[in-house]
Amino acid sequence: MTLADIFLAHADHDTGQLDPAALEASLRDVLSAARARWSDVAFDDAAAVASLAASWAPGDPASPAVAHPPFVVELALAQACLRGEPSALHVLRREMFVRAERVLARLRLDPADVDDVRQEVQTKLLVGDQPKLAQYEGSGPLSHWIASVAGREGLLVLRRRRITEPLDADALLDDDDDPELAVLNTRHGADFKRAFQAAVADLPPRDRTVLRALLVDDRSVNDIAALYKIHRVTASRWLSEIRQRILRDTRTRLQQTLQLDASSVDSAVRIVASELDLSLYRLLAAR
Repeated sequence: MTLADIFLAHADHDTGQLDPAALEASLRDVLSAARARWSDVAFDDAAAVASLAASWAPGDPASPAVAHPPFVVELALAQACLRGEPSALHVLRREMFVRAERVLARLRLDPADVDDVRQEVQTKLLVGDQPKLAQYEGSGPLSHWIASVAGREGLLVLRRRRITEPLDADALLDDDDDPELAVLNTRHGADFKRAFQAAVADLPPRDRTVLRALLVDDRSVNDIAALYKIHRVTASRWLSEIRQRILRDTRTRLQQTLQLDASSVDSAVRIVASELDLSLYRLLAAR
């Protein structure tokens, strides 16, 4: 059985006019890229492709090409971790938790709390009938996604102690990402915060309810799909569109209020996008 056959057998929605030969080549490219990046990880081709098919969100059903998520290689790593592949789990802890550690450091948790959060995050990601890592869909960097999970868990600890502070301007930026972004955030962080909050406030009530369910109440995409009686893929696309609307509206507001060139505005939006879910959690949980 070819990789394309495995993919088509496990896709739980219309595969349209996908060309099997093009699909086969695309899947082999994904697995080759994954092995090139992590040569020590033992990827199971059939299992990886079956997992990719289950999480694949189709674009134009009439197109003969398959549109993989932008971080499909990291999605392949996540799926290997969910299968319990030891080398993949080693990479996950070695590379994908670095950003999460920086986020937890910025929350100024006690060392004991940091240890508890770290353990809780790893347990949620990998253990149970519905491990949280299964919700990762490859739309953004895996390290950012894990950092958001860790940040939300850390903020939950602070909320329990009733010492959660309002959304800070610097909560939108990981300074280690780019020194130039750090300078931009220092000068205009308050403007970024206002633009972001206004963009979220301008969302339709249903969209805010969906984000709160996903991020604050820790509901899954499957839960949201069941609640609104829609397909999981539709729910996933819906959430992606809500996030993109927030970033788009934030960009428009910044263009209107700040005298910055297009490049700086784009950088500002990258600051917001870098930890969007964590920032949304802080904002929505406080309401």
